[in-house]
Amino acid sequence: MNFDYIIVGAGSAGCVIANRLSADPSCRVLLIEAGGEPDTNLATIPGGAIYLWGSKLDWAYTTTPQKQLFGRRIAYPRGRAVGGTSVLNLMMYVRGSRADYDRWKAMGNPGWGYDDVLPYFRRSEGNTNLADDYHGTDGPMGVATNPHRHPLCERFLEAAQSLGIPYNPDFNGAVQEGCGYFQATLKNGRRCGSKEAFIDPIRDRPNFTLLRNAFVFRLVIEHGRARGVDIFTGGRTQRIEAGREVILAAGAIGSPHLLMLSGIGPAAHLVAHDIQVIADLPGVGQDLQDHIGGGAVSAALKEPLDLSAHATGFDDALAEFEGTGKGHLATLHLDAGAFLKLDPSGTDPDFEAVFTPSHAEFYRADGKPDRTRVYLGGWVSRPQSRGSVTLASANPLDRPLIDPNYFAEPLDLRLTVEGVRRRMEILNAGPFDDVRLGRADPGDLDDAALELRVRRSATTIWHPTSTCRMGADERAVVGPDLRVHGIERLRVCDASVMPSMISANTNATAVMIGEKASDLVRL
Repeated sequence: MNFDYIIVGAGSAGCVIANRLSADPSCRVLLIEAGGEPDTNLATIPGGAIYLWGSKLDWAYTTTPQKQLFGRRIAYPRGRAVGGTSVLNLMMYVRGSRADYDRWKAMGNPGWGYDDVLPYFRRSEGNTNLADDYHGTDGPMGVATNPHRHPLCERFLEAAQSLGIPYNPDFNGAVQEGCGYFQATLKNGRRCGSKEAFIDPIRDRPNFTLLRNAFVFRLVIEHGRARGVDIFTGGRTQRIEAGREVILAAGAIGSPHLLMLSGIGPAAHLVAHDIQVIADLPGVGQDLQDHIGGGAVSAALKEPLDLSAHATGFDDALAEFEGTGKGHLATLHLDAGAFLKLDPSGTDPDFEAVFTPSHAEFYRADGKPDRTRVYLGGWVSRPQSRGSVTLASANPLDRPLIDPNYFAEPLDLRLTVEGVRRRMEILNAGPFDDVRLGRADPGDLDDAALELRVRRSATTIWHPTSTCRMGADERAVVGPDLRVHGIERLRVCDASVMPSMISANTNATAVMIGEKASDLVRL
């Protein structure tokens, strides 16, 4: 088979690129996905994602033992389906701050400053709540605040404001700091991820092919030029050629893994695994950045709260949602939150807090709802720790070694502990007094005890980035045009190219990268 463009990975960015490139009927576009279609209604139900983690739609990675977390291995979900991790995420649509992107530009990436990327955010967005210079209203990806919010969200906002945290009606607007409601990838009360927004409308295009359940195990590189890919599907191997470009959009884990398997990466590491070195790029798989949450704050409730009129288990909750569009499964679980400035000397928020009252309705192993506590989670927005994705072996079926290296930098742990104290202040504030039983946990602990608590509980927030970092320095993997250094006709276009972590959830930015990448490819 031969196509003009081969896109590897039908995730948040890959779906966008496939849609935009195939809009030209003269281009033959192939999108390859290792997983299949999300074949369950839970994939479109706002509160359904938590029940898909660990399913066949999840790569279900785990990290290496984390030194600062007492050697714990952390579950590392990533989507394995058409739509990628946008099938499994909690749908939060948050872009980060102006400073995040201006920082990218200052790092040697012209065309990636905030004013440069804002039009690409707007192009994707079909916002039903906001219409101004920051938002698009006619894009394919539905964006909205969830109308089915837990009633305690208003108390959270009152509590935060009582402590001097300003109300912010739009985290994606002029300023990021403050408390408010998150926007989400919602359309008509259901998930609108990359599959729904960018693939479902184009399935009938004659120049577009979606190849599912196909595992790409090698990029074909000849004489310094990408020629195609080798895949395994239907019980056999097959080579597919690209007439113009191969576009790698397999995410912050999959993209560096495939590059290294194909001989592109740190030479010494490749040689150690008996892989022929095609391009010595020491930054491939390095600079892994991820948000890590730890030390969740919770409060016991005087009386159990319930979003459902009658649900006594999961089956009832599902029936209620399908019948009325309401109830436990209609909530995002993360409807409200705040961006906080913990370092008074800083100019931008450095901590993201998420109010999760619907945790009070997560179903226990016995199928019964537990409605007795509410939670306030959070994480450091721009962690300083850096990790890696490396090869376990030259066998493509062996999963890569994922080492986020959490809390390697003491500042990340120190700010996380400060975030615990700030979150306790919010849950202990007056607006919660009539529903809270006692004081919020973990209580009045010293810094050492809180550090211990954080390190015992910390886990990923699902935002890996920067393992094929964009830039012009010796560790950069791609340039501002997203072309892999030293290899012709090969680009990486996903969250792995972020030069540095953004101060927000990463899905919206991955979609933006897909939008901008599609224009770069067509230049």
